[in-house]
Amino acid sequence: MNATHTRDPAEDDTFLNLVDFKWLMAGVGWWVDLSRLQRDRSYIDQCLQRALRSDSQLLRKRSVELLGLQLGSDAYHDVALCG
Repeated sequence: MNATHTRDPAEDDTFLNLVDFKWLMAGVGWWVDLSRLQRDRSYIDQCLQRALRSDSQLLRKRSVELLGLQLGSDAYHDVALCG
């Protein structure tokens, strides 16, 4: 019997967004632990807050997008209005 495991495209997008975020953070001098970023809520918050205060417009934009992915559309709109 052959079993084929297929991946959910949404999971792939989320992981790619986290990798993108990690490299944008590295570009401004902040190292991100990707495995911890996927499981530690306080670490996620710390990284996102640091990114939202950065001088990089692209990093701030990706942070808002990640907040939307993590917390839902209401949080996305709240942060977007503040930024």
